[in-house]
Amino acid sequence: MPNDAAAIASFKAIIADDVPLPADALIQEYIHQADALICGYIGSPLLPQAARIDNIRAMMAVILYNRRGAEGERKRTEGEVSSWFEETMPDIVRLQLLPFRNARAVSLRGDC
Repeated sequence: MPNDAAAIASFKAIIADDVPLPADALIQEYIHQADALICGYIGSPLLPQAARIDNIRAMMAVILYNRRGAEGERKRTEGEVSSWFEETMPDIVRLQLLPFRNARAVSLRGDC
């Protein structure tokens, strides 16, 4: 079962170099956004009941956290430093979620 405390702890461990760490309420909000993206990707209204899901939730939340302020941008250049932003879910997250995806039935007649 997804555990918010475990996801928050994992989030903090990933960004431990950031000083100060964001407040738990902000981390929780990014985790809820990550949950919505994960549920949309796997095609389920509920998160999977797997032990590793909290690490995946935290990783996606960190990706969203790192994108803050760059919403809608594909590339940002500051001086000689350029940053590229993925518009979709990164492969590192998507590959971990593949076992949880729900297949969908599609009509071959085209009258879905």
